[in-house]
Order: sequence, then structure tokens, then C-alpha cells
Amino acid sequence: MKIFFIIPPNIHYIEPYAYVEADKSNAVRPCLGLLYVAAVLKRDWGIETRIIDSNADDLTLNDLESIIAEEKPDIVGFSVLTFNLLNCMEVCKIIKRQSPLSKICFGGWHPTLYPKETLELGCADYIVVGEGEQTFSELVSYYKEKKENSGHKLNGIKGLGYKTKNGEIKINAPRKIVRNLDGLPFPAYDLVDTTKYSNLLACTGNLVTIMTSRGCPQKCAFCDLRRTPYRFRNPANILEEIKFWVGKNVREFFIQDDNFTISRKRTIEFCRLVIDSGLDIKYKISSRVDYLDDELLGYLKRSGCYRIYFGVESGSQKILDYLKKGITVEQIENTFRLAKKHGIDRCAYIIIGSYPESRDDIDKTLRLVKKIRPEHLHCSICTPMPKTFLYNKMLEEGIIKKDYWLAFAKNPDPAFKTPFFNQFFDTQKLRDMQNKIQKRFYLNPMIVLQEIKKTRGFKQFLMKSKMAFKVLSK
Repeated sequence: MKIFFIIPPNIHYIEPYAYVEADKSNAVRPCLGLLYVAAVLKRDWGIETRIIDSNADDLTLNDLESIIAEEKPDIVGFSVLTFNLLNCMEVCKIIKRQSPLSKICFGGWHPTLYPKETLELGCADYIVVGEGEQTFSELVSYYKEKKENSGHKLNGIKGLGYKTKNGEIKINAPRKIVRNLDGLPFPAYDLVDTTKYSNLLACTGNLVTIMTSRGCPQKCAFCDLRRTPYRFRNPANILEEIKFWVGKNVREFFIQDDNFTISRKRTIEFCRLVIDSGLDIKYKISSRVDYLDDELLGYLKRSGCYRIYFGVESGSQKILDYLKKGITVEQIENTFRLAKKHGIDRCAYIIIGSYPESRDDIDKTLRLVKKIRPEHLHCSICTPMPKTFLYNKMLEEGIIKKDYWLAFAKNPDPAFKTPFFNQFFDTQKLRDMQNKIQKRFYLNPMIVLQEIKKTRGFKQFLMKSKMAFKVLSK
């Protein structure tokens, strides 16, 4: 069988909550979800999947049309987010035109949140609801066995959605989450050229992204991972993957977990294994300020952790409580002080514009940033995302008048604008403040000097220069 996974080019751009210029200039990263599904297909069926990353390879829709017309794959899979739905739909038009017998499958957050609406769009023949490794593997099995008249039934594949021959939409029973992450094969990185992926803030010229856990037990109001089942790989299993890459001269890693340090015991065990291995690697993680202390930061530093991304969100305790962060301003200050003591770079994610946030609250955040002095800052505008606690709460309270994410899922409109809701500032004012905050931070001479010193290689220099030009011209 010929199976493609396609990451579409950015034809339609829906402005995100993030700083727009940073979002447009950000490095291209591999889609780990697709790489895991591809690895399972190879293990279970010996099928070599082809991954076409339009952004990494600078492919246009015309390029994709030529590839589809020539190759005519049996199944084409997409990892679909609400923000890239329109781009995926553009590629689907090409597939329908050039290879009408190809089957199209959508997986990812968007079809998981809006399964019925996604199938009603008429682009996808199938959708995967939830984690995709086993569901997609069984869909492939269905097509392999169909040729042998085995009687395998679509309605027996848990987590699958599809249309029957008479057009009726069927969403099968949900599939249980993958509990044993160690049982998954390592991502199929052999299907992509890792040298085409880079990171604006990497400390070497060669970085690989890895995943060591899924889910999050925290209850942040704005997050789509809120209170999802948390599972993690064992440290020995993670080290095995790292050793594989060290054997290929890769010594820098971005651990893509939403919170790497949820399990203190696992974190310390991992650090000890890395230290004892003598591998001399560098890596960066995301964590919460209430999950770290002096001892744990010491372990992280000695094992090669050089940067931590923190969800600071706000310097106003009122706003932190509104967002249900479960942290205090004092904890933020203390953890940043300790991380600095251990020589670990700190990146602060802040959010402005939540509904009750006033100018005074924003000023508290800016004073906090000045006090904790992060090396990097990402300023976002508070955005109620689809079916999050915050979105549902604002709908119930009448702050949001209609379910606009559902309306978009039913009728994706290229003219769609991400709405923001604040009782003191309109959208343009929030964007202006966001731009001003980012510009003021990165035009600080000390920040500029540190970035020059940390730049590794001409490719990263070009990326940083491009970003600086956009910030200055904004």
C-alpha cells in the first residue's frame, strides 16, 4: 500500500493569539504525531509511509498536485488543527481532482473536538478521534484485509469516524488512551530530513524534538489539555532514544512535553541516568514554577538542561486565579531566582487581555517581567480556544454570544478572525500592547547582545535577523 502523510503549505493564515511576527517567523518543527503513527505502521505492517512536509521542503500546492498526480497514494493522512484546517482542505481538493480513488483521513485535535462537523465538510473519508497510532493502523489493516475478503468491519475500529455508502455519519466507540508509552516505537524520523528542521533559539546547529509524556493533570482554564490523563515514558526508554541520536551526532534536544517535571521521581531518575551516561547533551523543557525547587533545578542543570519555558501568564494574582493557574506571584519570583542561580535560561510566557484584566493588571505583569528578568519572552493575547473550560464558561456567562468555533467548524471561512474578549480593551488595542511589549523586550541592548553571543551557525543567524527586522519594522 502507498500511504502519504501531508503537512500542507500555509496558504490561509488565521492570526493566532501569539505575537504574529514571531508566529510567522518561527522555525519549522517536525510533526511528532505523524512520525509516531508512521513508526507504528512500519512495525505492525512493514509499510514505509511517505511524509511530505510542505513547509520544510518549500512545496507549493502546484508541487503537491504534481506529486499526487504521479504517485496516486491509497491513503493520505493529515494532522488537523483548527488553525490549519483550511490549508488541509486545499490539499484535499487536489487529491480529489488528481487521485479520486485515494482515501483521505483527518486526525488531530480538530476532528477530535468536532468529529461530525469535520466529516460533513466532505473532505475526509475518515477521521480519527483521539490518539491515532492504533486507530489508523487498524484502518490500514481494514484496507489490506479487504482485498482478501476477510470480512473486517469498519464499525469495529474504535476511535474511527466515517460516512456510510448512503451518506450516514458514523462515529465509532472511543478508543482507550495509550497507557504504556514505552510500548510505542520511536518516531519515524528516518522519513524526514532532520537538517531541514531548526529552532530559532537552539544552542547548537542540530536539534531533535522528542516527546516523553502525554496529558496534564493541571486545570488551567485556557488550555485544551486541562485535566487529561497524564502518562509518561520511563527514563531508561527516553535515554535509549537519546543515545540513538547521539550516535548520529545530535546532542541537543527539545523535550516537547507540556510539563516535563510533573513526576519529580521520574525527573530525578532521568537526570541521574543522563549524568551517569556521560553523554554530554543539551536539552530544553517546559515546566511550571510550582514543580521546581533548588534540588531539582540542580539535577536538571547537571544533566544538560539549559533552558526552561514557564507559563508565567500574569503578575496579577487576580488574573492568575481567574485563569486557574494554581500558582502565586511569589512562586514565580522564587523559581526564576533559583533557575538563574543554577545558570538555566528562563523563558516566560505571559498572557494579556483576559476578560477582567485591567491596565493595572497588565502593568503588574510588566513589573514582574522586569523583576524576574527572563532571557526570552512570549506575549500572547488570552484566547478562549475550542471547548476549553474558559470558552465554555464565557459562553455560559453570555460574554461570548455565540459558539463561533462551532460555526467555523461547520463552515471554515478564510476571512475568519480570532476574536478576543476584554471588558477594557478592543482587539486593536490588545494587538498594539502585545507588539509594544515584545518590541520593548527584544530591543533591550542586553537581550540583543546575549542573542548575538548565543547564535550558532548561519542558518540561525538568518532566522534571528529576519525576526529582528520584523520586530523593528512593526
